[in-house]
Amino acid sequence: MNINTDTALSESDLAELDEFLLADDERLTIDEAHGYLTALIVSCADIEETAKLGAILGEEQAPARISELLKSMCQEIEADLESDKPFEPMVIEEEEDGETFEVYEGWCYGFMLAVSDHEASWEQLSKDGRSLLEPIATLALLREEELDMDDEEYSGWVGLLPGSVNGLYAYWHRAL
Repeated sequence: MNINTDTALSESDLAELDEFLLADDERLTIDEAHGYLTALIVSCADIEETAKLGAILGEEQAPARISELLKSMCQEIEADLESDKPFEPMVIEEEEDGETFEVYEGWCYGFMLAVSDHEASWEQLSKDGRSLLEPIATLALLREEELDMDDEEYSGWVGLLPGSVNGLYAYWHRAL
């Protein structure tokens, strides 16, 4: 598995964080954590740092280094969302039968987990705002193998992710 992201966290930082998160099934994976944090930032959720870390790490308390890496990830997500560039979710590359392909389901699952965990905030979305969640929710279902879609349909949904995230961010931050 390779992590493909333009980030200020170094490859070794990302590898260290990924290894730590994968060491326990109770933790979110790195792409799920990125999606979870993105949803919290997009929605302006006022969540204590310990609650954020608890959602990502389960009941375990994070070593200082891991907390530092996750805080850096949050800062990078915020900077990406504040820029004028289309947002790029963290992509995991998997290899099967010698072919490499990008996987977005984990990121989408993490995003939707945060939406579910903080449902009261997300219920305030307008109908148009809710439609922006559709690509993320649809791809999140693939993680649980609840949907079957061909490569073309998958690519179509993936192509909608940057606009969905940027649109949701604009929706929530315009209200401030």
